[in-house]
Amino acid sequence: MVKEVRWRYIIFHLHSPLSLKVEELNNVLKKHLRSFLGSYGLSKNPFKLIMYDEKSKLGILRCPHKSLEVISLGLALLSSIGGVSSAIHVARVTGTLKKARSITLELAEKLKSYWEELEVGMKKPSQATET
Repeated sequence: MVKEVRWRYIIFHLHSPLSLKVEELNNVLKKHLRSFLGSYGLSKNPFKLIMYDEKSKLGILRCPHKSLEVISLGLALLSSIGGVSSAIHVARVTGTLKKARSITLELAEKLKSYWEELEVGMKKPSQATET
């Protein structure tokens, strides 16, 4: 017996100064991919926004394995959201939602520590010793 669809989960990071809600991001992605693929192409390459964390700007998209390359390419071609320069970086692709969620948590921790290090580096030397 053959499975009907093999799903892939795309873990992505949104690089944008905007803070988008889940519904707004979903609408932006649908609009962008519709302009890239057309209505027919979007119907042949469906996707679903499973999760998006507004704080870390990490998210998970679900798509069929046959549509993985097309959806990833469409995400990479996103250059602006509402006139503001933005980009989406595809971090990883997995076959299970459980693994995608665990990877997203790991990446969120790494990003958090990275931004904390940058904040310390941006402070003046006299401020860096203060806590």
